[in-house]
Amino acid sequence: MMLSWLDVALCALSFGFGFSANQGGTCLVAAADELVRRHPPRVLIGLIAASAAAGLTAVPLAWTAATDGPSITAAGIHIPLVVGAVAFGIGALVNDACLLGSLARLGDGEIRLLALPFGLSAGILLIDQARLAPFATWPSPLSTPSLLGTVCLLSFLIVLTLASIKLTATEPLLPRARWPLALSMLVLGATGGALFALSPAWTLAHLLQHSLLLGDMRTGIIAFPAVAASVLGALAASVGQGTMRLQTPSARDLVRTFGGGLLMGIGIALIPGGNDGLILSAIPALSPAGFAAVLTMTATILLGLIGRRRLTRGGRIDPHRT
Repeated sequence: MMLSWLDVALCALSFGFGFSANQGGTCLVAAADELVRRHPPRVLIGLIAASAAAGLTAVPLAWTAATDGPSITAAGIHIPLVVGAVAFGIGALVNDACLLGSLARLGDGEIRLLALPFGLSAGILLIDQARLAPFATWPSPLSTPSLLGTVCLLSFLIVLTLASIKLTATEPLLPRARWPLALSMLVLGATGGALFALSPAWTLAHLLQHSLLLGDMRTGIIAFPAVAASVLGALAASVGQGTMRLQTPSARDLVRTFGGGLLMGIGIALIPGGNDGLILSAIPALSPAGFAAVLTMTATILLGLIGRRRLTRGGRIDPHRT
């Protein structure tokens, strides 16, 4: 079977996506941890920059009819979404990494993360057995050219510019092979926005949910090469930086990763989707569900990190302070 230009483009974009994810160390848990530790919120600013870059890429693609329209969609806020976002946040906390962070750290050699897809599948399958009715979606207000769309594109550009200036001004001295965070987030957002616009079914979540569990082989044909290319991109970035260190997991590591993946899988099925799609597709599409889910995830992770810090160091029950 001959490859189409779209197949080649998706694999190339996925490789760049994984490469930039590893370069930037992008992760919602890391972003929340910076806030808890009262460090400069560089990762959070980076995620905002990536979301803006995704919008700057995806919206023009939709307007030029390079995509099929339904990929630029929005959804409303519903109770299962909030429950799913809380479950995803707890799962990311247990796993110590969200989906983006897991991709980046798998590239660095954290072998335990190979257990994550099994946990995700278990969580997705658990919710799938409940046979929840699909939630309504509608075309994003940015799916066709309009004055609002033009204003939003300009806003995306302003946000990306300001965030990049802030990141560049606070960039520490980096190893020669390491990209500045602003560049990593620009590439992550641009490649991610293009991927979600050209083929929303390219992600690991879609591969597990639609192909492996629901038997949709058409999705698998698209998603499997893209997911594999993103992992190869993360590995290539790690090798290029000299940070690749294979880490043999313990049984406890594997159980923790599986458990975190199970909770994240529940979240993916209820929202639906993972934080990669929310940040790089739903939010740039001005989807209320995207904003609500990301804010709920972040709040859940923040509360979990604060509770963990109180129990281990800052709380009254800390034995080292008695």
